[in-house]
Amino acid sequence: MMPDALAVRGGCIDQVCALLDRKVDISALSSLSGALKFEPPNCDLAQTVIAFDANVVLRLSKHTKCDDIVDYLRAEFPGHLVLPGQVIQEFWNNQFLAIDSISSSVQKKFKELSEAIGSFDERFADYSIRFQSLMDEFNENYGYVFDEQTARKTKLFVDLLLEKARVPFVPRTLIAASAEVRKKSKTPPGFKDGGDGDFFVWADLLLALAELKSEDVRYERVTLVTLDKKIDWSRGGIPHPILSAEIHAICGAKFETVTVDTLARRLLD
Repeated sequence: MMPDALAVRGGCIDQVCALLDRKVDISALSSLSGALKFEPPNCDLAQTVIAFDANVVLRLSKHTKCDDIVDYLRAEFPGHLVLPGQVIQEFWNNQFLAIDSISSSVQKKFKELSEAIGSFDERFADYSIRFQSLMDEFNENYGYVFDEQTARKTKLFVDLLLEKARVPFVPRTLIAASAEVRKKSKTPPGFKDGGDGDFFVWADLLLALAELKSEDVRYERVTLVTLDKKIDWSRGGIPHPILSAEIHAICGAKFETVTVDTLARRLLD
């Protein structure tokens, strides 16, 4: 990276750190007022930055329009994509390996149990129904781990991000103290989680937005695609006002959180 580029990046990092530590003002009250009558930001896709949370990277591959979404984002999407650096770690640590490490043994045991249930006589009918319900629930939540098609689609999505997404990392030592203070003061995001992963995801996203702004990239809407519905992110689909205020302070854009279904409708309908 050239000296000028390093200086610009350093300035963006300083801006994010100052914001997270409240060394600069945010329009918190205005954001609260807007949240009480929330209207999803309406602007062109060309004026949109789309970011992805860790829980979406794997689950998007299960969506019926996964291939169409990836194709559109690769060939036609006129805006910008962001993958906060922390998401890569969260995906590998929590979304993929933790499940994959138990997948083969669980799959085998459930198959054996399913076959045993089939041999039960009428006296065990009630247990059979309950076991089947449990297996259906397990399959719905974790069955994709055994699906090679899902693994293929996940890699296609990751390759798209490798090709087109900005992947920022804020230096962790610079914001570690802010992470602790914000959690104690219940500042979103992440005060509902045990660790600081959500906070680092957020800090990385803010850095990407600051960098885009420093490059004179024009955008009016920041869309975070996530499955997280905890109140430290949003309530009833309305982003936490503090998050919206921090986005506005960094870049002047409006903030929203959406599901994969909403993203699919917006891109493809």
